[in-house]
Amino acid sequence: MPVNFDFNDLYAFRALMEYGSFRLAAESICLSQSALSRRIEKLETALGNRLFERTTRRVTLTL
Repeated sequence: MPVNFDFNDLYAFRALMEYGSFRLAAESICLSQSALSRRIEKLETALGNRLFERTTRRVTLTL
């Protein structure tokens, strides 16, 4: 099975997991919020699972 994500996608995942906010995570790794969102979507698609629960204020890991 080919890997359809790269180290930068994993770096984005780590930042979002750590900060729990797209805005804060994006700022911490010098990306726009939309670029961070695309990286997370790419990773979720490659893995075939939703990785985060999103609310209007917070982002948390799925169980």
